[in-house]
Amino acid sequence: MSFLVPVSPPLLDEGSSPILRRAFDHARRIGNYTLVQATVQLIAFSSGILLVRWLPQHEYAFYTIANAMQAALMLLADIGISVGLVSIGGRVWQDRHRFGELINTGLAVRRKLAAASVIIVAPILYAMLTKNGASSVYTLLLIAFVLAGFSIQLSVDVFSVVPRLHSDIGRIQKIDFICAIFRLLLILGLVYFFATAGLAVAIASAAFLLQYILLRAYAAKVVDLKANENADDRREIVRLIKKLAANSLFYCFQGQITVFLISFFGRHAASVAEVGALGRLAMIFTVLMNMLTNIFVPAFARCHDKRKLHWLYIGIVGGVVLFSSAVIAGAAFFPEQFLFVLGNRYAHLHRELLLMVGVAVISALSGTLWLLNASKAWITGAWLYIPLTLATQLALIPFTDFSSISGVLIFNLISAAPSVLLNLALSYRGFRTFAPVTG
Repeated sequence: MSFLVPVSPPLLDEGSSPILRRAFDHARRIGNYTLVQATVQLIAFSSGILLVRWLPQHEYAFYTIANAMQAALMLLADIGISVGLVSIGGRVWQDRHRFGELINTGLAVRRKLAAASVIIVAPILYAMLTKNGASSVYTLLLIAFVLAGFSIQLSVDVFSVVPRLHSDIGRIQKIDFICAIFRLLLILGLVYFFATAGLAVAIASAAFLLQYILLRAYAAKVVDLKANENADDRREIVRLIKKLAANSLFYCFQGQITVFLISFFGRHAASVAEVGALGRLAMIFTVLMNMLTNIFVPAFARCHDKRKLHWLYIGIVGGVVLFSSAVIAGAAFFPEQFLFVLGNRYAHLHRELLLMVGVAVISALSGTLWLLNASKAWITGAWLYIPLTLATQLALIPFTDFSSISGVLIFNLISAAPSVLLNLALSYRGFRTFAPVTG
């Protein structure tokens, strides 16, 4: 039950078919979640648009770079951990003590990876900011804010697995709503008067801190957070880290390739700001990805019936394709309406808008397939992502203008195709070798 959406009276009487009642309950639950999540994301979207409109372009360029590198830090600090938490958690989530062992093991391993991540990313972040006009002192301040948010988000991502695997959708929505409102209020109260990237990053870190407090308080009620680390879980997570390390390092760069390329090869900082502003419009996919993460992927992870698993997979992937098609059509036929929300400084980016939406669509599809595969640990052979993508990019280099936004976006769009094809192949093999859990 959603804390924002009132529960309607039952539309089916007790004599209705149990299958029909279950289908109706599932549909109502998903509908309620979608409505509330859309509200939460509208608040988050409003926060992002206020930053686009209020921050000067050079400050928004700094903010875009800081956000991209914080995302890179999170990818490097995660390598295999989320896969382990979901795949192992799907088997032990009902055991309070056992689930606590898994959570604490994940936290311990993640902190060690975080230290290595900072060593890799911090110098790159410094170079990108100074290349685009930030002073050394301001750059160090921005890096400090990014690292503060990163240290908090490390635990947030681990604790968020608890309500997801418990299917406590109402709690997830409540925490998301509170944090989104908190961030919006801080932006409304501060950013218009102090329009700097540093303040924007600091506000995001404050929102992460609130999210951490709320999630940890919830986890303490349903999980034994005093449990010791589990050696078997550690071995499984380390095995996944070794298997996914090369892929994750490569994807860390690939995931932020648009910002990375335009930061170093673009003609001016305004290009970085334009990429960042267009990326805000891709937040339309956030509702979809949150539904996948919080409802469908945990259900997929818990399902051990092969026939049901097939239908779940088809329904999830088919839904993403239909939604993506509608978004592409909207960007193609109504670009002015899409760009209006960004303000006059970005109203000329018609072609770039369609390309950015295309990148977001193929990324959403690839991400969906990967989440489903990872939830079942169907990742053997995932390393092929690297040579396939590199071969594609090497073939594109002679034909790409890396100093233009359009050129970089086309490069990014085509580069993502191998990931979709590879994940489809991994899914196919996963279903062929799937052995239901018995007893």
